[in-house]
Amino acid sequence: MNQTMSRLLNSRLFDWLIFLLLIIVFVTDRYTIAGFAHGVLYAPILMLSGLGKSLRRLTITFILCVILIWAGSLIMPISFDSLLKTQFIANRILATLALMTIFLLSSFTIRSQQQQTKSQQQLKLAAGIAKLGYWQLDNSGHLQLSPEAARLIHQPGHSNISQQHFVSLFIAQQQNTLNQALNNSLSHQAPLDGEFSMIGTDGPHRIRIMAHHDARLPTQIQGVIQDVNDSKLVEANLAEAQRRSHYMAESTHQFMWTVTAEGSIDSVSELTVAFFGKPAAHVRQHWIELLHPEDQARVQERWLYSIKTGDAYSDEYRLRRFDNEYIWFLAQASPIRNEQGQITKWYGSSININQIKMLQQQSETLSLQLQNTLDSITDAFFTLNSNLRFNYVNNQAVTLLNTPRSILLNDKGIENTDIDPTGAMLKKLSLALAQQQVISFEHFYEAKQLWLDIKIYPSSKGLTVYLRDITRQRRESEELKLLRSAVSQLNDVVIITEAPRYAHEKPNIVFVNSAFERITGYNRQEVIGKTLNILHGPKTEKNELNKIKLAYKTWQPIRAQLTQYHKSGREIVLELNSVPIGLTAGWYTHWVSVERDITEEIHIQKQLQLAQRMEAIGQLTGGIAHDFNNLLTVITGNSELLIDELSEKPSLQPLARLISSAAERGAGLTRNLLAFARRQPLSPEAVNINMLIRNMEALLRSSLGNKYQLDLNLSSDIWPVMIDPVQLESSLLNLTLNARDAMPDGGKLMISTERFILLNPDTSSQNEMAAGEYVKIDVMDNGDGIPQDLLDKVFEPFFTTKPTGKGSGLGLSMVFGFIKQSGGNIEVQSEHGHGTRFQLFLPHTDTVSPAAILHDIEAPMPLQNSQQTILVVEDNDLVRQYAISQLRDAGYQVLAAADGHQALNWLASAQQIDLLFTDVLMPGGLSGYELAQQAKQLRKNLPVLYTSGYTEKALTDEEIQNGSIAILNKPYHRAALLNRVAQMLTYKS
Repeated sequence: MNQTMSRLLNSRLFDWLIFLLLIIVFVTDRYTIAGFAHGVLYAPILMLSGLGKSLRRLTITFILCVILIWAGSLIMPISFDSLLKTQFIANRILATLALMTIFLLSSFTIRSQQQQTKSQQQLKLAAGIAKLGYWQLDNSGHLQLSPEAARLIHQPGHSNISQQHFVSLFIAQQQNTLNQALNNSLSHQAPLDGEFSMIGTDGPHRIRIMAHHDARLPTQIQGVIQDVNDSKLVEANLAEAQRRSHYMAESTHQFMWTVTAEGSIDSVSELTVAFFGKPAAHVRQHWIELLHPEDQARVQERWLYSIKTGDAYSDEYRLRRFDNEYIWFLAQASPIRNEQGQITKWYGSSININQIKMLQQQSETLSLQLQNTLDSITDAFFTLNSNLRFNYVNNQAVTLLNTPRSILLNDKGIENTDIDPTGAMLKKLSLALAQQQVISFEHFYEAKQLWLDIKIYPSSKGLTVYLRDITRQRRESEELKLLRSAVSQLNDVVIITEAPRYAHEKPNIVFVNSAFERITGYNRQEVIGKTLNILHGPKTEKNELNKIKLAYKTWQPIRAQLTQYHKSGREIVLELNSVPIGLTAGWYTHWVSVERDITEEIHIQKQLQLAQRMEAIGQLTGGIAHDFNNLLTVITGNSELLIDELSEKPSLQPLARLISSAAERGAGLTRNLLAFARRQPLSPEAVNINMLIRNMEALLRSSLGNKYQLDLNLSSDIWPVMIDPVQLESSLLNLTLNARDAMPDGGKLMISTERFILLNPDTSSQNEMAAGEYVKIDVMDNGDGIPQDLLDKVFEPFFTTKPTGKGSGLGLSMVFGFIKQSGGNIEVQSEHGHGTRFQLFLPHTDTVSPAAILHDIEAPMPLQNSQQTILVVEDNDLVRQYAISQLRDAGYQVLAAADGHQALNWLASAQQIDLLFTDVLMPGGLSGYELAQQAKQLRKNLPVLYTSGYTEKALTDEEIQNGSIAILNKPYHRAALLNRVAQMLTYKS
């Protein structure tokens, strides 16, 4: 209804209605006696025009009324006498003054209402920015809310609720306090100002509730609520401004008064007398004293100036009310002149503008507070009008844009700054204004190298823009991404666990990197939220776990080594470093552990330890075997001579044979000792493995016995290998006997051969193996098998599971040493109760060694008085004398040397030398191998036959393996010596 009336009062139809009423009054004026009644009839029309609140319409109507009043006197048909004419003119003048008074009052009212509307809009905008809402509570428990207040307490659309419902919106702990505060404010007229918490749809909120009691409204209280969850920038005086703004809508009281031409007040209205509470005569005579002391001089000066000049008077001043309170008034007065233009009277009015003045002061205060608030916030903030021109910028925005405020506010836009060189931000602003939608985005301010978080809030009048510097957050975010990427790419395991708060708690996993998944086999989803016990197992070291638990209790960094378990059950050894971290000083929240997989390192360490043990044993046994073999050579050779010489003495010959047999057993023992230590002199040659195994088949079957089955599965396209056939036969026999012992109730033994090609070096097996072509021999049984915890020990010397006296523990170590010395590899696979499998890898060869050729040459017996000369080099006197005597008895010419230097003297002479027979290890700093190298320089085609019971690396395994040298192993028999010498001399020829 109000909107319909408002549209009607501001329509063109209303303008025509006013005009029609003016015409009617004007026309009827000439038919009224002297027109006395019609001057005042224009007053209602003028007041009616003011209802539309249009100052322009009111002014036009006033002018028309005055014109028509005086125009009506011209068309009056009645002639007047002088007295009547004077009354007629006075009537017109009074009507004009009345209309002027109405016009002034109405125009002031319209201006006041416009100012009030503008102030209310400004106040509403300020309340929206400060998140303020108005409420009113009466003693019946009825609570009235403004729309903004309803929204702040998450009750949109509810303008009227009960006090009980209002209190229930807050958290239970504060409901009783709030209810008592409201009741106390109502009953005792006490002010209320407090903060209370409520849970909204978007989370917790802190609401400030303020109330004020108006003495004129004893049965109710009014107040404001403010959401101070994000800011407390707008203070409680905004609520007071809201209350005062409400009372500005009340009607304005007007005082009427008249003044003589000389400037003395001669009449005042009853309302004026009531205001002052004093007699009218006192008011007329002492009105200057009723002004505020600060206004008296100014008002009197201006009033006297108007009296002197005759100009209309208008001024604002404060009058002291009967209760001694000063009230602001707007005073206006206009002079009345006679026909001669002389002032005869002053008509004036005073309108109460106290509420307007208070509102202006409050608005100025609020505007200043809002200005200070916006300037004090750390974020940049500015507003743009509908043309995207700046109309407000706070201090932070001025600093950010690096442009003075005066320039920005001089019809400038965002394009006049350096924040948006590409125009991307301007497009966002235009879009937000066009679509009237809030837009948020991140923008890079290239000129200042800043990242900004920008939020645009549109309205019908323009845009409000907030800019927050997020450069640090962006940098920290990028650093966090980089850290996460780096951690995920580490080869070491990274685990983050929660720090246990109590002794009985265990740390739960909250983060693992990719290396954890790769090394343990578990994915993230399987372990997050679980404890590290998921990786523990039977062999996890208890003492290390106790160290870790103690570190957790004392918040100390810890380093430990743990045997843990892959998801598949495979053992892995991890070396961990764990440190506590915390969000605040003195309190730790998590543990960070970096764990490195050292399983391979442990394996290498064990291999190194085994190699060092073998090296130490080899040094010990080799040294003993060297001297022992020299003695055995003499004993063996001389026992053979005794057997021949005692052929006619049967009672003594068995004793000589007993000596020879004992020497043979001693030689076998030294060979075994040197074999596992990889120090035995080998006689490698190109061997067909299949032929060697078939030649051994009868021996193997007889060694197994009738309870055992032997199956041979030999590949037809096998390669030749370079190896000592005698030692290989001994190794296969040893493995066969071990398999027999593992099958006490009988069983099956299978020996198979096949080609095997290793493309890449194998470091994962128990013993490393170089890439290349191999012949693989599998020796498999279905016996008892070997327990897993003993597999790593089977190749160690003197290790045996057989009863005391049943095994020396040298068998498998001898096989291991021989195979490794031959450039091959051996591996064992077994499971307790399911048999054992030994795999021998022997390197393939395409060459034929001199030793193999010599093996095929039948050695002719030397003739007596042979002209062939042999240089014998041997540091042991007994062995040297034995070799010399055997060679001379065979008809050779023999030269002797006790060391390499003596031998070089012979070689440098002109003496004929057909063969160099030298020991490998000799004192004096020159080994047999080094002697042979120098001999080759002196006598290029001189053949060399080495002899040794222990080479100690003087001859490399590679040289022995590929057959590039010939060697006669100590102890040797006379026949072996003569046969080997004859072969070398025959090969030379």
